[in-house]
Amino acid sequence: MLNFSKKKFDIIIIGAGLSGLILANEISKKSKKSILIIEKKNKIGYEKNWCFWNKPHNIFTNKYDTSWESIKVKIDEEEIIYKENNIKYLHLKSSTFYKYMTERLEKKKNIKILKGKKINKIKKYPEKNEVIIGKFKYECKFLFDSRPSLIKKRNGLFQHFVGYEVIFYKNVLNNKQVTFMDFQSFSDGINFMYILPFSSKKALFESTYFSKKTFSRLKYKNNITKYLDDNFPNVKYKINFKEEGVLPMFNHNVKQQFNYFPIGIPGNWLKSSTGYSFQNCFLNSKLITKNIIDNKKIRINNNFFLIFLDEVFCNLIMKSSKDLKIFFLYFFKKNNLMLIVKFLNGNINFFDLLKIILTLPKKKIFISAFDVIKKRVLYNEST
Repeated sequence: MLNFSKKKFDIIIIGAGLSGLILANEISKKSKKSILIIEKKNKIGYEKNWCFWNKPHNIFTNKYDTSWESIKVKIDEEEIIYKENNIKYLHLKSSTFYKYMTERLEKKKNIKILKGKKINKIKKYPEKNEVIIGKFKYECKFLFDSRPSLIKKRNGLFQHFVGYEVIFYKNVLNNKQVTFMDFQSFSDGINFMYILPFSSKKALFESTYFSKKTFSRLKYKNNITKYLDDNFPNVKYKINFKEEGVLPMFNHNVKQQFNYFPIGIPGNWLKSSTGYSFQNCFLNSKLITKNIIDNKKIRINNNFFLIFLDEVFCNLIMKSSKDLKIFFLYFFKKNNLMLIVKFLNGNINFFDLLKIILTLPKKKIFISAFDVIKKRVLYNEST
């Protein structure tokens, strides 16, 4: 029988990613509880880019890599430009995030970070959790797990993308304006180009889809090269960096067992209709920390009406994506940027949400809402 070397912590967090590090930082700011962070990678660097709005404020609001005050949305030949003095779109490299957060956490005596560790087994009990790594058994009261869920939803919708950091050999970009969505297709899902200009010569060009099927990398690359040829003819460039991702556009059935909690995407911290999760990590980490300090049951306060509307929107994409051109046109033309930002983040009150709904094609929304309700009743689907 294997004899384990036991170590005890108040809290264990699996994954030194976005949700894990933000949660560890929030708990450590407001308590002296011992925290163990377990990360399977030996090194985390520049793997991805995160973007978020400057409202609500978080610790990276003034520590970003790039910012823009102008936002462009393009649908066919129509361009919608937003520019509001108090609203900025901010960009953060994953390397900037990891460096700042790990240096901050490693200074704290009550936090230990294990890198390059593969978990062999997790055991959950009413009074404790156990994480087994080799000959070590780590015990804790609260276990937070950010590892991707293996559960796939039947006929689920996904946001999937591949982005290339493109460096041009001459100044061709407006580095003061983000192209938020340049719609390319509304057939069998939605495809748009997302462009983050870091300078007048360098930008991230990302081909993004909302659809049920993902594609080979070549398809995304061909989309990007065609877009570059069409919009920057006869301009030489090179590709410096690639990122890719697949995000669920549906809620997971979160299974909370005793004091074991999925966090991040598996914990439904991502807004399913938009893919935004950065601000939610801060909001949910504060709620969890307060529950721990107050010795209350840990619970995330989900806005079930917003979740329902996300489901209605995603159902529209699956059922009639070709009809969504007018939906997006109304959404972006008839609402101000502040309302749009609130909706995209998911921190919107009922009355502001009603304002947005009233600007949209109501018949399509009602039909989709009825369809979602019918599916929930017939198949007992839950959010």
